[in-house]
Amino acid sequence: MASTVECYMSDRKVRSELAIAEIDSMIEDEWRTINQARREHPELLPALQQVVNLAICATFFYGNRKDAYTFSTHLEQTVESLFVNPVPM
Repeated sequence: MASTVECYMSDRKVRSELAIAEIDSMIEDEWRTINQARREHPELLPALQQVVNLAICATFFYGNRKDAYTFSTHLEQTVESLFVNPVPM
């Protein structure tokens, strides 16, 4: 199955570096849109919070060019820092 980057490269006929940069730009624009909607329409906050939570999960699992959803080994450091290593006081 083709990745998002591979699909973008195929559709736009661009190299991977440009595809990654463009996708990163789209993600940043969408975060800006979500935050603007939260500020301008507080009455939508309960529904909008669900969208924000989904976006946070996607960033957590797929950020830093890793697929932590499919390959859980990418989550080892996060799990260790949350549950194994003590917080220094």
